[in-house]
Amino acid sequence: MKRLLLLIVTSVFVILTYAQNTIDDPFFEKVDYIGAFDGIHDWTAGWTEWDPVNAAYPDPTATKGNQEFSRATGVHIAADETWSGVLLLDGWVYVDDGATLTIDAGTIIRGTNKSALIIERGGKIMAVGTAGEPIVFTSSQGAGLRYNSDWGGLVICGKAPNNIDGGEGIAEGGIESAYGGTDPHDNSGMLKYVRIEFPGYEVATGKEVNGLTMCSVGDGTQIDYIQVSHSGDDAYEWFGGTVNARHLVCYATEDDNFDTDLGYSGMVQFGLIARDSTIVDTDTANGFESDNDEPGSSNTPYTSAIFSNISAFGPAASASAPPKLKDKHAEGSTMRLRRNTRLQVYNSVFAGWGRGFRLESDKSYNAAQHDSLTVQNCMIAGIRGVYFKTDASAGVGAIRDWFMDTDRNNDTLAANTDLMITDPFYYTARNFLPQTGSPVLTASYWYTGPSAVRDVKKPVHHTMIYPNPVSRFTTVKFENPYNKNYTFIVYNIAGQSVMIIRDITSSEFTFERGDLKKGVYIYQLRSTDENNVGKIIIE
Repeated sequence: MKRLLLLIVTSVFVILTYAQNTIDDPFFEKVDYIGAFDGIHDWTAGWTEWDPVNAAYPDPTATKGNQEFSRATGVHIAADETWSGVLLLDGWVYVDDGATLTIDAGTIIRGTNKSALIIERGGKIMAVGTAGEPIVFTSSQGAGLRYNSDWGGLVICGKAPNNIDGGEGIAEGGIESAYGGTDPHDNSGMLKYVRIEFPGYEVATGKEVNGLTMCSVGDGTQIDYIQVSHSGDDAYEWFGGTVNARHLVCYATEDDNFDTDLGYSGMVQFGLIARDSTIVDTDTANGFESDNDEPGSSNTPYTSAIFSNISAFGPAASASAPPKLKDKHAEGSTMRLRRNTRLQVYNSVFAGWGRGFRLESDKSYNAAQHDSLTVQNCMIAGIRGVYFKTDASAGVGAIRDWFMDTDRNNDTLAANTDLMITDPFYYTARNFLPQTGSPVLTASYWYTGPSAVRDVKKPVHHTMIYPNPVSRFTTVKFENPYNKNYTFIVYNIAGQSVMIIRDITSSEFTFERGDLKKGVYIYQLRSTDENNVGKIIIE
């Protein structure tokens, strides 16, 4: 009996802590504003660099690497090591399983062509800078000569889950490091106050090293205050994993800014995207690009990360500046959600993009109908092309209606200036803070003031299941005064889902036990912002 009780408690714990993050998770700071800034505090001040092309960096005094670019021949750090000063990174350097690389505050690492630092599964990086002494990864080129893709980037591989068949992947770009596992709380170390400049190297089409690549990184890893600048591919890309992050800056990225794939299910709050109209990839450049996986399968865990409080400023300062967008900027969207993703975006501002919200595929549209994919309390302004685009059979009108549904509290504005952000497109002296009276200051999911955009909706109370124990049929009854859409899931004591009932909008429904065998089960009654758990006994 004690063993059975332990299994039940463990199953409930797994369901609550891993299977279902929500926007009301304690990770999120409950702020009144949308976007990344409150109008007073600029959290980018002091540690970011907005002219890295011309920044003065000292010459290296030591070299890490051996000018080799393969896992077999590159340098492997097998024991704990500390880096400090000004270093040249020349080749592929791997931090092996069991080793920790510590990088002191103020350290500058200057990378040569294609060079990369790779944290292997089981290895750790402790790169903890300060606002006054950030750690800088940058180009080995001199001032005025630096450009996107001058070196490879930083790759971290962990042991957290992904949705690849078999659970293990191999890092892209020829890195050849394995990633993936079963530990959502895996710890690959800490990155704080770190700049990554001029990275992003395309080894082959679709096979790239990004600015910061995170492969099945677990939520024991801490990531905060990171700036990726002038990346030749994506700024940040997640391949599965559960890692959470705050204060992420993307500056002058060529390709996508936030790319999520292969079951990434972490949480990110406070992010800044600042595009440069003169810099773009040969591929469509989006603020968000998200897939469950390349074929759009239903492999689990789904890509279901939650992003909140993102300020995303595209390449178009206005309807006429620049007069014409580069092709891949003109095709780029604020959010390109496709291939059965379940991404969730809240409390965010998008201004000056080629296209607005792009939802691709019927599977993604169906997920949106259940709000397992969702966009809420977001504003889109100053779009140069269409505000909505879809490949789903439902058509553009249905996507627009979904986005503009009053329960989601989204809005579209004609001009960037309607947002009343101080000066986000002035490239030599950007100011991302909202002005007094800006509509973004009282528009968040959590705002409850007198002019609140959303009505605060109370969670379900007093869920009843009767009869329980269940012989054949049973009834579930709960309060649903706001007519929200719920999903009912039954798990066995191993944590596997054995029954799913979707699209529940009434406050009472009946189900049959079907093939469920005698025993104890856990149920979950959930919507996009609620998670109610209890026990069912089948007799």
